[in-house]
Amino acid sequence: MKFLPKPKAPVSMDAGISQGTEIVGSVVVFLGIGFGIDKWLGTTPVFMICLVLFAVVAQFVKMYYVYNSAMRHLEEKRAKDGRGVQS
Repeated sequence: MKFLPKPKAPVSMDAGISQGTEIVGSVVVFLGIGFGIDKWLGTTPVFMICLVLFAVVAQFVKMYYVYNSAMRHLEEKRAKDGRGVQS
């Protein structure tokens, strides 16, 4: 008797935590580098702002490509398994 659906595989939170840590870490590193350059050159926080914006944009671009790659892989897997194909 198959009244109950199959249980889904447990979802790992490791990928989300590591991606979040990577985003925060890169922003903090570029913030520190920008602060150091601004302090060294005696400028207003121009380099700090520019490098933080660069880090944020770079992380979102990376996240976009990683997400698209993962979705493409899952679509290929579903097509191979024959799921999601309409008759």
